[in-house]
Amino acid sequence: MELKFKNNMKIMICIKSLFIFFTVLAFSRLFLFAQETQNIKSLFNRLDESKHDTLTIQSYIDIGDYYEHINPDSSLYYYFKAIDVAEKSLFLKNHDYVGYKITFLKSTALRYVGILYTNIEKYDLALKKLNNALTYINKLKDSEIEIIKNEYQTNLPMIYYAIASVYSKKGDFQNALDNFQKSLALSKEIKNKKGMSLCYSYIGSTYSDLGNYEKAIENHLNSIKISEELDDKLGIAFSYNNIGTIYSQNESYDKALDYFSKSLKICEEIKMQMGIYYAYSNIGGIYLAKKEYDKALNNYIKAIKIGIDADDKPGLANNYNNVAVIYYEQGIDQKALDYYFKALQIDEEIGNQDGMSLLYGNIADLYGRMGDSTNNNLAQKNNYFNQAINYGLKAYNLADKIGALRRINTSARTLMNIYKILGDKDNAFNYAEIYINTKDSLFSEEKTKAIYDIETKYQTEKKQLQIENLEKDNSLKTSEIQKQRILIFSFVIGFIIILIFSILIYRLFIQKKKANILLAQKNIEVEQKNEEITAQRDEISAQRDLVTKQKEEIEHIHEELTDSINYAKRIQEAVLPISEEYRSIMGEHFVLFRPKDIVSGDFYWTAKIDSTLIIAVADCTGHGVPGAFMSMLGISFLNEIIRKKEITKANEVLNELRKEIINALQQKGQSGEQKDGMDMSLVAIDTKLHVAQWAGANNPLYIVRNNDNKKMPPFEKVASLEELKPDKMPIAIYEKMDDFSNHEIQLNSGDTIYLMSDGYEDQFGGPKGKKFLSKNLKQLLTTNCQLPMQEQKHILEKTLNEWIGDSEQIDDITVLGIKI
Repeated sequence: MELKFKNNMKIMICIKSLFIFFTVLAFSRLFLFAQETQNIKSLFNRLDESKHDTLTIQSYIDIGDYYEHINPDSSLYYYFKAIDVAEKSLFLKNHDYVGYKITFLKSTALRYVGILYTNIEKYDLALKKLNNALTYINKLKDSEIEIIKNEYQTNLPMIYYAIASVYSKKGDFQNALDNFQKSLALSKEIKNKKGMSLCYSYIGSTYSDLGNYEKAIENHLNSIKISEELDDKLGIAFSYNNIGTIYSQNESYDKALDYFSKSLKICEEIKMQMGIYYAYSNIGGIYLAKKEYDKALNNYIKAIKIGIDADDKPGLANNYNNVAVIYYEQGIDQKALDYYFKALQIDEEIGNQDGMSLLYGNIADLYGRMGDSTNNNLAQKNNYFNQAINYGLKAYNLADKIGALRRINTSARTLMNIYKILGDKDNAFNYAEIYINTKDSLFSEEKTKAIYDIETKYQTEKKQLQIENLEKDNSLKTSEIQKQRILIFSFVIGFIIILIFSILIYRLFIQKKKANILLAQKNIEVEQKNEEITAQRDEISAQRDLVTKQKEEIEHIHEELTDSINYAKRIQEAVLPISEEYRSIMGEHFVLFRPKDIVSGDFYWTAKIDSTLIIAVADCTGHGVPGAFMSMLGISFLNEIIRKKEITKANEVLNELRKEIINALQQKGQSGEQKDGMDMSLVAIDTKLHVAQWAGANNPLYIVRNNDNKKMPPFEKVASLEELKPDKMPIAIYEKMDDFSNHEIQLNSGDTIYLMSDGYEDQFGGPKGKKFLSKNLKQLLTTNCQLPMQEQKHILEKTLNEWIGDSEQIDDITVLGIKI
């Protein structure tokens, strides 16, 4: 039975139905020409007086807007009248302003028809009209007329948003996500914050539908930030609802109840009846999950009363489903079944595939319980089990079709339990595997922690911003008082100076009166020259302002880019074993880690599985941000392979890592395909037996043997360096795809192992600007191998700095040494 997750997931979809209704209208009507407050009589008068096609089309659209919520059929009639007039007019117009304007108005009318079809749940017709609107708006793309360009840029994201909303209502979440992201990108281009907020919110909801809760909560928090800037209380309430839903799905019921209560409070403040309606549904879902059935039923009854008055079919389906769950938990099977079928009838009627998949699974689970009951005879049991399998397969197949991961998870669990009761071990095992795999994907501890981390970061940033604003206000007040004092003092001094000068000027006035006649003639010449100078000065000033503005824009872009890369660096450092506590498992060692840019394509990694210490140094394709992305991918896969799968044999780790990289990058070995991957040196040391396994992909391993344990005179005790050659193939798609070689090495106490990327030996420098070369690196390591590890690191760094000199570092550099 989908007890813990089902109710809250349905409630989230229920909330989305409400806000699709309101926000599709809000976002799609941000720039309408229509004035809904206009009297209908004045609209018809304007239609009768229209002398141009553009005004006629606009009048039909405005009349359709007037009737949209009063009489949808009349609204459709006038929208189609607008489309007909536009269609006829376009045959007569070229690509001039009027032709473009008519094209824009036709696109607008088609969009409104699509929105209206969405509201009355005719989704296929809605998609058809919205795609037609997209075709016509794209005809404005190449217009050179400024006002047409603005209309194109403004309306294109609205169409993608409306299309995404239809897919969301149909339960086609991947198509919904694609279109919401297109709308978001276009809204960012025109800096439409209201549109960005709505897109972030729906992208978050859609990620939640697809089971990616980290992305979901990240986008909802982005929406809240913008809504707070705009003082958009409805948008904040919407995001609070969806964040509450995610916490509910992760079984954090107290957090979920807190967010739903915040949403209810805002909706009550702004008297948003439908928001109150869905808040009751959500709160009922939390009490249901907590098994407080009386409180849950009380909230659902309140919600159902409002939903019936509003004729909200998606919401009613959700609440009927949730009431059925209460009866299920109380063992009243027939009542539960009646409510399930009542909800299923509505979802089938409106084409809500996600809701249908949920209800098929719930009905299957209930039939399974009825079949397992001792109160039924054998024929009744067989009938119930057959019904259970039939509805369970319907639920699973539909969930798989629409890509709803959590529905796949719960339907697989139901089928697993039914087949287990029937003794069908093969099918029970198959669906058990699907259930376990999808559950791990949905509700891993890492994802739950990531969700809390994201929210904590948001709350911290918000409090810090409030503190900074208070400090800024205090600073401004102090500065304002100081300015007022300076202003008063300056006024007094200025008045005294003016008075003195007035006396002097009066005394000189008589003397200068005669000179003024001569000066007047010269003033004419001076004025002419001044006009020329002023014109030149204005031109220079304008050029200076332009240069200053461009400089500020470039500095701003550079600052934002640098901040983003620094943030990426912090993320990369978080997954590298930087802390002394984390690296203590390696014993005596050093790590020389020197990225070329802020973030690195090199990385080092270590783990200890029982008595086996595993160390890897890798060099990913590229450096900087592209290399950093590859390094994050490599670290993630090493954690998966070694920590979770517990593969510790060196060459098997590289073989498995190569498979994961090829799958992740979708490499097929085709001509012209990207060849991204990584080179790696990986050693696995049995710390008890001092036996090591090593495998290398293009990167070698150096071992400097300690001869102290050999019986020889003191002057003969010198270090010897052994080099293990790697396989000449990367961890990526390659023309040679043999298994990597596994080398076993007997180590002695005092031996030193070195793993490195090729950055050190390939660095250009020195007097002749040549590469450092591997032979010089070997000599350097051999010469200093008897020193403590941190002194070896210091010598490597000093040698590298002296070698580079005034030159530029050309690649990421990593050298790791460990003493046995």
